[in-house]
Amino acid sequence: MPSTVNRASSFGSTKRSLVIKSGSSIKRHTSFRSMSRDKKETDERLTLDILQSLSPFEDGKDKVTEAARTLLLNCLKMEPHVHDVFFPEALKDHRIDPRDLRGFPLKKLATALVAQAISGIKNDQKFYGTIDRSELDSVLNDVYDSLHWKKLGFSLYTKLYPEEVRDAKTNISLTDYIEDDGHNWAERLLATIMDPRWTLLRMQHIIRGLETEEEYNREMNALFVKLHLLDPQSVIPAYQFLLNQKALPAVNLELATRNYLGGPLNPACIEKDVAAALLKTSMPMNVSRLSLNDIEVFSGVEVDEFIVTECRNIGVWNGTRPNNIHKSKVTDRCCVM
Repeated sequence: MPSTVNRASSFGSTKRSLVIKSGSSIKRHTSFRSMSRDKKETDERLTLDILQSLSPFEDGKDKVTEAARTLLLNCLKMEPHVHDVFFPEALKDHRIDPRDLRGFPLKKLATALVAQAISGIKNDQKFYGTIDRSELDSVLNDVYDSLHWKKLGFSLYTKLYPEEVRDAKTNISLTDYIEDDGHNWAERLLATIMDPRWTLLRMQHIIRGLETEEEYNREMNALFVKLHLLDPQSVIPAYQFLLNQKALPAVNLELATRNYLGGPLNPACIEKDVAAALLKTSMPMNVSRLSLNDIEVFSGVEVDEFIVTECRNIGVWNGTRPNNIHKSKVTDRCCVM
């Protein structure tokens, strides 16, 4: 017998009856995502084997971590208080999103890293002597050991992973799988992990010494990252399954607690720019270069100002001043044409 459902008009007019005949059904899409998936053709290049082979590790190094550190360095160079003085030619990386940096002491680290570079450049100007190395080490350790460092690392790592990790032969990236149907690929990858043959293979690798427990955990964390990017809800089932495999080493879920940025940044990567700023000379405004008298020339004036303001603000200026004034003789300013 037909059933009747009363439906009210959105304009508040008379109710109308919707008659549903017996045996009939109403097809309903649960989400816009499923609707688009029905219409979208599957990328035939994508295979489960390629998905499994995608790895951030290359020649023993994590290339995504390296990319994240490079992006962070660009962020530091773009901080206004250091950009204009030390890195005027640096251009902003288009992948930078302010939301990724939220809560991170970017200005503090930018100042400390430049101060670290200054303290390592030994020259007659003695700018290096203006930095309190003990206090500087304390400031840097506070940043590198903080939760903010790990949170930023996870944010940048997961941001860059989909495009940085590619198959060498086909150039297929994780982004291709995410855009194809990340949820479906996560389910297929999870099913592979739960296959007894997969467990047996991992166990054989460990028994034969082809993989240490540390390497196993590193690979499993890489797997968790991959699953997280495909479908975050697939991570916990994968972790719980692996945790229950007594034949395999105990697995640690370090998805959001691992240090994805690695150790401290190397000040040597900005030393050339900082050294150039130290050597930049300037003359008093009221003195002409055509003067026949000796003229006082100042080196690194902007750096000196940076030290007594920004470095002092984070407590790494020791109160001394550099020896950045020298006499310029007329013979130094003249040249034979």
